[in-house]
Amino acid sequence: MTKTAFIGECMIEISAASPNTSAEPSSAFGPAKLSYAGDTLNAAVYMARASKLIVQQGKVAANASSNERNDGVISYVTALGTDPYSQAMISAWQNDGLDASLVRQIDGELPGLYAIQTDASGERSFSYWRQNAAARQLLKNGYEKTLGGKLAGYGMVYLSGISLAILTNEDRAKLFAMLATLRKNGTRVCFDSNHRPRLWADTQTATDAYAAMAPLCDILMPTFDDEAALFGDATPADCAKRWLDAGAGEVIVKNGALPSTYLTQTGETGTVTPPKIERVIDTTSAGDSFNGSYLAARQQGIDIKPAIAIAQKVAGCVIGARGALVDIDHLVFKPPHRKTRFIANKTRPG
Repeated sequence: MTKTAFIGECMIEISAASPNTSAEPSSAFGPAKLSYAGDTLNAAVYMARASKLIVQQGKVAANASSNERNDGVISYVTALGTDPYSQAMISAWQNDGLDASLVRQIDGELPGLYAIQTDASGERSFSYWRQNAAARQLLKNGYEKTLGGKLAGYGMVYLSGISLAILTNEDRAKLFAMLATLRKNGTRVCFDSNHRPRLWADTQTATDAYAAMAPLCDILMPTFDDEAALFGDATPADCAKRWLDAGAGEVIVKNGALPSTYLTQTGETGTVTPPKIERVIDTTSAGDSFNGSYLAARQQGIDIKPAIAIAQKVAGCVIGARGALVDIDHLVFKPPHRKTRFIANKTRPG
């Protein structure tokens, strides 16, 4: 049975029921919707949904191994409290097919919180209360040893730049050590830098963390706009090469409506043009849905180029609807090609 773990933070989300069209400050208050969201959580959900579709549509070869079939477990790893909202999130994740047995619940702690305000033009603004969120305590008190033991035997672990940013320098070092041990024992490590400047003490701290993360990455899925702003990359190909030179194994650079670029340590390279989207409504989970769907396709034996096409199709569906978690059951994927199997990370050095 294939096991995949997503490590990160999921927060409570408060969003206004309708756009704020008034200049009066007090108009920020009023009816609102309470939900939850997080980049790694979104990716986990889309991996589960895309995996189900790929198998239902017969995209897994008849002679595929058990690692290429939808018989796996997708676990979400974070820290929460024991409060009603934490319990509600866990229940919701389980209802979406995720395993929540690796969630660390800490008495007295609470999940982070953020609020979304939307103005008359549709522009959104965010306010965060996450400095004391339970997720920041995930590896405290030696828990990295406990978590590392629980993740032993997992085929894949995914995390993002946000997963790194919410930790202290000391806890990030613990995380890197844990990931290195997992990789040594065959676990593939997947990463999206998903750079959020406001979460980092300064730019140098962020780039140092990414430099430490790069050689641990079997699959890396950055977004070009974020990378160009942080590192000054002139093109997506430059971005991919920089990460590859830093030690990553397989790099897919997302670039919105423009082609995605891929480059690997084994010499595979190319671009894939996404389908044209007539109306973009909400890009909140575009990258997350791409990442989760790409990993679903790769884990089930689909080659890089058709896996990117599947991920682009899912992301295109997601941005054409409102909300982070969108139904994709109606999507139909083209038959993929399989030149090579998605196998253990020991096919590359590191």
